[in-house]
Amino acid sequence: MLKIKTLAAATAIFSTMSAAQAGVFLAGTATNNIATALTNLGVSYVSVGGAMPAGVGAGDTLVLSFDGGSGPYLNYTSALNAGLDVIVFGGSCDGAAGFSAWMGQYINNTGGCWHTDGAWTTVANNTATQFMPGTYLPQANTVTFHMTHLLATQDTVMLGVNGEGNNIAALRTYANGGSFNYLAMDPGPYGTAGDMTNFTMPYLRGALAAAAQVPVPPNAVPEPASLGLFGLALLGMGFARRRKQ
Repeated sequence: MLKIKTLAAATAIFSTMSAAQAGVFLAGTATNNIATALTNLGVSYVSVGGAMPAGVGAGDTLVLSFDGGSGPYLNYTSALNAGLDVIVFGGSCDGAAGFSAWMGQYINNTGGCWHTDGAWTTVANNTATQFMPGTYLPQANTVTFHMTHLLATQDTVMLGVNGEGNNIAALRTYANGGSFNYLAMDPGPYGTAGDMTNFTMPYLRGALAAAAQVPVPPNAVPEPASLGLFGLALLGMGFARRRKQ
């Protein structure tokens, strides 16, 4: 799996990228759990550091995860209209001209500052929510940190609400295939192993499925028993195949 740990190194990749090389890029100030989820899902990605990258476009999927910080916040509207998919987690409580204003370019929101609240409830039957439980109460309440609520927006479906009854996730689609998926919760730096398995990974898997350019392996994390049966079947047929992750 390819991982580039510095923005400078990633810039060289962006400068030579062709449509055939388009892929998944991860950036932000709180990416540890998201990186783990991508790995567990079997999705190859390039990590490009804490800042929003400029060199992404049609055919790429950009995953951003923030827990505080400040700009510059880049405007991806042209790239979204051309086919870029953006998936965003968390946010920053950095003033009226900060993260919430950046979000407002894509999805209307109330602004505000960090607070926690209750369970997730799925409210949309959508590709992006197909792996999500109907309701889920995070084991670590810190996962529920959010600094804005979401409001009705053109070409946007609300995906889930929190214990306050406020919209906390949404998916906006663009005419040429681009999409903007925002979860106003904070799984990037927070959560137990159970939260990763039952919430963060299912949400990310659905978000990637909604971004058509990123097929997620259907059995990315097979159970050990399944692997054992698979191995016995191969032996019984008299051949062996090396599985490629």
